[in-house]
Amino acid sequence: MLKDYIELIKPKITLLNILTAVTAHFFAGGNGFTASILSFSGFLAAGGASALNHYLDRDLDSRMCRTAKRPLPSGRIKPPQIAVYMGSAMILTASIISAIYLNMVTAIFIVGGAAFYIFYTAFLKRRTVWNIVIGGISGSFAPLAGWSAATGWVSPPAIILAILVFLWTPGHFWALAMRAVNDYRAAGLPMLPAVVGTRRAALATAISNILSVIGAAALIPYIPQPSYYLLLAVPISALLIWDSIVLVKNVTPENAWRCFKISSPWLALIFVGITLHLFIGG
Repeated sequence: MLKDYIELIKPKITLLNILTAVTAHFFAGGNGFTASILSFSGFLAAGGASALNHYLDRDLDSRMCRTAKRPLPSGRIKPPQIAVYMGSAMILTASIISAIYLNMVTAIFIVGGAAFYIFYTAFLKRRTVWNIVIGGISGSFAPLAGWSAATGWVSPPAIILAILVFLWTPGHFWALAMRAVNDYRAAGLPMLPAVVGTRRAALATAISNILSVIGAAALIPYIPQPSYYLLLAVPISALLIWDSIVLVKNVTPENAWRCFKISSPWLALIFVGITLHLFIGG
């Protein structure tokens, strides 16, 4: 039972979201106490939005092999409205905590990210092939929240971090959609591979990944003596680009899966590299 509720908050995505926020916070000169409040608020908001995502997508999930065993379509959590109560309570709590213990700008970013993710799920996902491109804005709120929690506002490095997450998002999810393209077609979802075909989607995925690497490189001027950052960023970026090229040259579900599996570690290591610089090399 507990495992099913944990699945509702999509822990891997939620933790990656927290990593981007906390890294931005320390990048802006924040402290550990504020970072802990930021992490808790971010966990509640991202986890709550994910629970609402599960509820809104329960009909689609039941029609897709990849998602049919999730807690709501499988009936392991009944009634499904529990996810609504849970998600709403988590987001409300996040907004109160961040407004009281952080600042209003950060609270707006935290709740805004959750709200935009719900907007993506409820409206964009089923209506436009550009769903994940526009919806990717939701992830960009996390580094903005992290930075503003330390300074009260945002600066150019925070904007670059937000753009980086935005550029990364389409390639990550298009690669997954390429592997499960028949599922998306059966469910009637206009994900890019299901609409334009996997070959064109592979090229779009590669472009997204390459732009992400360029975004990561744009951070270098803001990282004095970036040896620790480069130590992680260069090899993982080379691997991401290589897997993208392989996918374009040979469009297969296996190559798409490799691109998908490397993209999350790539983003995580970019932000870990920044953290290493701050605490070891800074």
